[in-house]
Amino acid sequence: MGGALITQTRLEIGMKKGKISFFRKVSFISALLLVMPGAAIAADSDFVAAVYSKSTGNVAFAEGDSDMSVREKAMSECKSSGASDCELAFAGTNMCISLARSADEKSLGIGAGSSKSKAQDEAIKQCGDDGAVGCNLHDTYCGPTDLD
Repeated sequence: MGGALITQTRLEIGMKKGKISFFRKVSFISALLLVMPGAAIAADSDFVAAVYSKSTGNVAFAEGDSDMSVREKAMSECKSSGASDCELAFAGTNMCISLARSADEKSLGIGAGSSKSKAQDEAIKQCGDDGAVGCNLHDTYCGPTDLD
């Protein structure tokens, strides 16, 4: 049975009225999945991505049938809001990505995990890391879409 390699990098992102931080987790499908007989082939909406703009605080999500397509779609959506500094926060398959914002909208957290609850917990934690209060979930996207 193949698995995924997950790397994690801490990012510090400055905003006009504060700073947010979140962990970037990127999944790389192991080479074993490519050569194993009977390996599952990704179906529609098995991939998910989130792109973030430091200057606007805009977070764009995309779901789709390939890693490249969701990255491009999320980047395009972020840039369509007028942001010129959009950068990839998370992308992959077999994962969920969540966004949480503070009540005053000055802080946000983006979390990723192998389930909805893990991604949501991480987003809430990241939102509150700088002392923000009233962090609430705004969005959660999963690839595949039926991932628990």
